[in-house]
Amino acid sequence: MGSGSTFRWILTVIFTLLIQVLFLRDLTIAYFAFCFLYVWPLIKAPIDTPPAYLMLGAFVLGWIVDVFYNTHGMHAFASVFIASLRSPIFRLLTPANGYDERSSVSLQEMRPLWFFSYLFLMLFCHHTLLFLLEASDFELVGISLLRGLSSCLLGILVFGILELFNLNK
Repeated sequence: MGSGSTFRWILTVIFTLLIQVLFLRDLTIAYFAFCFLYVWPLIKAPIDTPPAYLMLGAFVLGWIVDVFYNTHGMHAFASVFIASLRSPIFRLLTPANGYDERSSVSLQEMRPLWFFSYLFLMLFCHHTLLFLLEASDFELVGISLLRGLSSCLLGILVFGILELFNLNK
């Protein structure tokens, strides 16, 4: 990861955090679909990012969101969880001929089937774990799964639109 891409990634982290805590904090669709834009930098981090750095960044990112949402570490836990799942998900979705020395996760480089499969797995794991932690009751597992799935679908829509804006860059 070069210094230019590192700087761009840091700006993306700052921008998504600001949007998340200032505008998306109370935005919900029917109290079931939430948009967690702050996970975008974790999903878009270069493939060659060392897992330890990604997990440390995920913790800091989640912790900052926890401070503003007053959620006592739930976002940090869910963020570190998806950062730890990133390598196994890459191994699961790796094409037969590998990644061809690509260093970015994008719709243009990875093609729609791979990109949206990766996006769905990452978002579903994050959101479902987050809502299960929030519920902390076995009677609410169904509602937590429904909230996780609906938030995942909203996230795929939002992140897909963001990727369409980045296609020619």
